[in-house]
Amino acid sequence: METGTDQSAMLAERIRSAGNAGHRLALAGGGSQRALAFPAGLEADVRPLEAGGHQGIVNLAPSELVVTVRAGTPVMELQAALEEVGMMLPFEPAMPTPSSTVGGMVALGLSGARRPWTASLRDAVLGTRIVNGRGEILRFGGEVMKNVAGFDVSRLMAGSLGSLGLLLEISFKLLPAPAYQAWLRRESSAAAFIEQARDWGRTALPFSGLAWADGVSHIRLGGGQEAVQEAAERLGAEPDVDGPGFWTRLRDRHLPFLTRAVAGSERLWRLSLPPATPPLDLPGDWLLNWGGGERWLRSTASPETVRARVENAGGHARLWFGDPAGAAWLHPRPAPHARLEGEVRAALDPDGVFFAPLMPPHPITARAS
Repeated sequence: METGTDQSAMLAERIRSAGNAGHRLALAGGGSQRALAFPAGLEADVRPLEAGGHQGIVNLAPSELVVTVRAGTPVMELQAALEEVGMMLPFEPAMPTPSSTVGGMVALGLSGARRPWTASLRDAVLGTRIVNGRGEILRFGGEVMKNVAGFDVSRLMAGSLGSLGLLLEISFKLLPAPAYQAWLRRESSAAAFIEQARDWGRTALPFSGLAWADGVSHIRLGGGQEAVQEAAERLGAEPDVDGPGFWTRLRDRHLPFLTRAVAGSERLWRLSLPPATPPLDLPGDWLLNWGGGERWLRSTASPETVRARVENAGGHARLWFGDPAGAAWLHPRPAPHARLEGEVRAALDPDGVFFAPLMPPHPITARAS
């Protein structure tokens, strides 16, 4: 099975031409999430390179639990094809707009509510085909789990924000979609939710999502009908009539908590923490996902205060919306990590063609400044 349009040669030539002309490129899929990768916009010598026309499913093999897809393919289109054969991506990707692409999804590296029970986006990437900064087409990994000897470049593409290369194709492992689902709710405090989620994590109940918002614990179950119904009775929570809608809005980051504009000195933060971490001593409003592992905070606290509290708890914090006040949008890396990332960038993009302002500086850029 192969569909769509292959623009690999044209995109590789565009990158070679940019390098020869001394231009930098800002890589994008459909452009719908550009503000997350380039919150301050593009610099004067940077030109956008959109790969949204490079679309199509290259190989869909449900019996092998694998799909290979071109990076410009809309996530909605891929999801529809998987639903037809009873499959799903295990990390439950966001579909914030119809133009959101598979390549942009991988470059952002974010996983949905199912992540703690199935796999993260990075874990689901089996192989990639990319264009490096010299305009060379390279392939890493493959279509099976045990295919890597040496440095696993494919999984490095997850969350790379266009800093390592232009994604052409990605192979993902798949899982069968759950045969039956149930949605429950229970009023509780954030602290009680975190404690309860920790206890539930020690059971074999078929959870596929645990979240907390506005004083309500939201529970999603998925699996065989008998197992799901038995778990729902055991939990003793009430049915959630808006359950499917809530989880869809959470997946696509469309809940009002995540979409309403920040006011004044308020900022919206995405925090990643050990799930059992008690509520942090920070002012503001909270939304919890992953049973407490992913936490969203709207707060007027300074970036220094937020990051200090999060680091002390063993996590990291990304500024999502709001005035950075001179702080980095991504949580600062320790110096050895930043140096290693710079070396990887230099290997895949020797001339610094790819514009990625949120990542540690490219060695070429750092030496020039």
